[in-house]
Amino acid sequence: MAESLPAFVERRRPDWAELSRLLDGLQRQHLSLSDLARLDRLYRRASADLAHAQSFFSGTEAQRHLNQLCARAYGAIYRAHPDRVAAVRRFFAQTFPRVLRANLGEVRLAAGLLALGTMLGATTVVFEPGFAEALVPEAVQTYVGSHRLWTDEALDDTPPHEMAVAILTNNLKVAVLAFALGLSAGVLTAALLLFNGLQLGAVVAYCFKGHLGWGLLGFMAAHGWVELSIIAIAGGAGLMIGRAMIVPDDRPRAEVISQRATEAVKLVLGCAPFLALTGVVEGYVSPGALFPVGLKLALGVLLGAGFWAYLLRAGRSD
Repeated sequence: MAESLPAFVERRRPDWAELSRLLDGLQRQHLSLSDLARLDRLYRRASADLAHAQSFFSGTEAQRHLNQLCARAYGAIYRAHPDRVAAVRRFFAQTFPRVLRANLGEVRLAAGLLALGTMLGATTVVFEPGFAEALVPEAVQTYVGSHRLWTDEALDDTPPHEMAVAILTNNLKVAVLAFALGLSAGVLTAALLLFNGLQLGAVVAYCFKGHLGWGLLGFMAAHGWVELSIIAIAGGAGLMIGRAMIVPDDRPRAEVISQRATEAVKLVLGCAPFLALTGVVEGYVSPGALFPVGLKLALGVLLGAGFWAYLLRAGRSD
């Protein structure tokens, strides 16, 4: 005598429930080897149950439930594992430069704010020397007052690899902060860019007044082009979020902010390896007199031009 539908469901329901539980564990990657073996057996039994239900109980809720359960199990067991190396390669070859080009307006604005702050800092120190004490760090004032550059002695106390790590950490903090402050509708991101530019301009002008300006520019020549570009990109990422918060759009505001924030995160992540590169250059090449200024300048121009050529050309379909 053929088994009734209620009896069939009652007899097989515990295995279906266990299979569903194991699939939840597989999704969270919390299964042991024995659990995986058990999942495989239960999936095969559920497939047999589905074939039985299609033959004798077609169109019932039990048949639909088994169909969904087996489809879920098949997708979980036989899904293609992502090629992470290929994904990273595709991100830097296509995604990162394309996202930057699509949001070049905000990056330009960030660069303009940084440049404006630099000019204000420099002119303030030149025309109102009394403000130098507020804008120039005390340690810099001490070095310049003794006719020395702190950059010339950097390697005396800190090995290059430690300096490179410290510089990378500091630059990463600035980049992440410039991005995160975009949640203030971009106001604090703009303020951070202006402040960093203000301090940079003030320090350069103060060193020139102490007849050490060319030495400082020589120190900055190798890494400064890329480093300042990355700060502008990170600031642009923050301004992207700020713009999404205040500029009207046809779509819901939350949707726009989510999309722009996703793109902004891609910009910050894309900058990470280039931050590491600038840290290495600033730790090993920029300080001291081991490398002549002309070589530092040539390296800086090469790195800066190569960086922007990559950003403006990579991932184009034409």
